[in-house]
This record gives sequence, C-alpha cells and structure tokens, in this order.
Amino acid sequence: MLGFKPLPADVVKAVDPQLEIVNKNLEAYYDAWDKFVKAWIVIKIEDTNCVYQWRLQTEIAMREAGNPGMSDEEVKDFVSRYLRAYEAYLPTLYSEGSKGSDPEHLLVIEIDEGRNPL
Repeated sequence: MLGFKPLPADVVKAVDPQLEIVNKNLEAYYDAWDKFVKAWIVIKIEDTNCVYQWRLQTEIAMREAGNPGMSDEEVKDFVSRYLRAYEAYLPTLYSEGSKGSDPEHLLVIEIDEGRNPL
C-alpha cells in the first residue's frame, strides 16, 4: 500500500466494497510510512492481470528448484486478494504520485508484460 492515497468512498466502493476499510486506513498509513519517503520510483504496468503470470512464474521456478511453492490455483487465490486494490489505487498513483511526493523526486518506469522498460 506504500504510495497509495485514500480515494473518495464511492470510487473505492465501485471497485470493491471490501476496500472501504483499507481506504479509511490509508490516512494513518501515510503518517506511519509515506511521509518518510523522500524519493519515489514507481513501476508502472499497463495491465494488472500480468501480476498473476509473474507470480505464477515465480512459484513454478520455486517448485522446479525443489522448494515449496503455491499451486496454480493457490496463486490465483493469493493474487486476487490484493489485485482489486491495485485496480483501485494504481491509476491515482500513476497520475499524481504518492501523497506528499515531490514531482522532482519521482521516477516512473513503465514496463511491459515481459518486465521490459518501455
């Protein structure tokens, strides 16, 4: 949630009503963390659905290396729990930066689905 700003309640509720409590807590989150960050690097993705694929690739690599890793279904369940927050808060982060951020100390790097800079 680092860098995410509270949004109007109706905006958050339209994405997912369960995010309302998250939204209410973002003000305190700023006071606890964000105000201490003096420079930001934001990695911008065009489509949040690539997060599923990236996490799946990581888990598959872990399993192939003989380490425990989530199954494909567990990855889907895990990612779906936070992806709605990305859908709600990333557009504002991308367009405005973090709350209190200085545009002179903000670097936005856009990447494609293959994690390549654009």
